[in-house]
Amino acid sequence: MRREPLSRCILFQKLWQKSDQQLVQLCLKGHEPAWECIVTRYQRLVYHFPHDARLSPEDCDEVFQETFLSLYRGMEKLPEVEALDQWIATIAKRITWKTVQRGRRLPDEKLTETYDVEDPDQIPEEFVETKVQQARIRRAVGTLNERCRKLLYLLFYEYDSSDYEQVAGEVGIARGSIGPIRHRCLLKLKKILEQMGIDQKSVSRWLR
Repeated sequence: MRREPLSRCILFQKLWQKSDQQLVQLCLKGHEPAWECIVTRYQRLVYHFPHDARLSPEDCDEVFQETFLSLYRGMEKLPEVEALDQWIATIAKRITWKTVQRGRRLPDEKLTETYDVEDPDQIPEEFVETKVQQARIRRAVGTLNERCRKLLYLLFYEYDSSDYEQVAGEVGIARGSIGPIRHRCLLKLKKILEQMGIDQKSVSRWLR
């Protein structure tokens, strides 16, 4: 298994802490690792759109490639973009819609109601906003300490949120400690979200 040089891993960790606009400025200067960081940061967000449209794995990859190719070609405009994740989501939505219109879905899969429209602008804004908020919260969770990251991941992504017994075993803490630690981790998460300017009134429902 190929390992990245330690210096490159350290560089990537430093880049991950930078804002989207800082990464964009580095990209405009030809900084390749900054571009890789943007792609890594938002690849899951992009893939959510073709997956929801029930496209084949090949077409999901195509949507991914076309989305970031479009982003790269329009790099000069990005410094003027207030929310890069919203911009990327909009591109992914439009490319997914175009692919759906070509009828390229998995065999026997019905067209989802979301994409059964005559124009991509008819896709509800709430649909895109949900994807963006989920991506922002995943990014915020990634800045927490290892125990909080693992606990919240297991509770909201891996297991039923009420299955404390299994989660306790995975994290290596007492079952009775799950509730208090979960509470403290969510408080830390809410502070991070506040700093990011994200509405965190109902954090749990965005953690999927």
